[in-house]
Amino acid sequence: MKRKFLKSKWIFYLLFILVVGLLLFLFYSRDEGWKVKNVKDGDTIILGNDEEVRYIGVDTPEEAQPYFEEAKEANRKMVEGKKVSLEYDEQKRDEYLRLLAYVKILPDPTKGGETLFVNAELIKQGLASVYSHRPNLEHRDYFCSLQNQARKAKIGIWSIPVSEEEEYYLGNKRSFRFHRPNCKYALQMAEGSKIVFQTREEALDSCYSPCRSCQP
Repeated sequence: MKRKFLKSKWIFYLLFILVVGLLLFLFYSRDEGWKVKNVKDGDTIILGNDEEVRYIGVDTPEEAQPYFEEAKEANRKMVEGKKVSLEYDEQKRDEYLRLLAYVKILPDPTKGGETLFVNAELIKQGLASVYSHRPNLEHRDYFCSLQNQARKAKIGIWSIPVSEEEEYYLGNKRSFRFHRPNCKYALQMAEGSKIVFQTREEALDSCYSPCRSCQP
């Protein structure tokens, strides 16, 4: 009888620890109700507490590149002055100490509506390409499917003609980036990390992102 009681007691403690752990995980994996003070560019925002947030999984054009202003303006219209929910992946901050987050605008409970997933919306509009960076890969497959739709429709950045095609491209299996063969990053790449793509489209179909330096 005593042994049965002790066994039940341990089961209760184990369940209690699991429930507490789950609640802590949910608490620390999402921040709700942060107001956006400013939009820095297409994929970066400043919160009311001056925290800088970099969107996970997307890469919008840099300043002076085509569609930079369009991406920034689309981001501004979606989030500036609004309260957003931040959801985190495995890595919460980058080397610049910016928060890394999936940003969502939750519907007004008094008005209803749907949650707007900002990261995904930028890809859907053709204003961002997928940027896969380990270990934050939770929504990679979803983002890749949206990118393929935008590419097929030739909207936004996918309407820009390619300046010069290469005979082949080199992808990096670790960074999910692809490069022109003479790119400095391709030349520095470890042999075990290389994957060869015969065309640019093949690299994009595999959801590899264009290198920012050589811009394939």
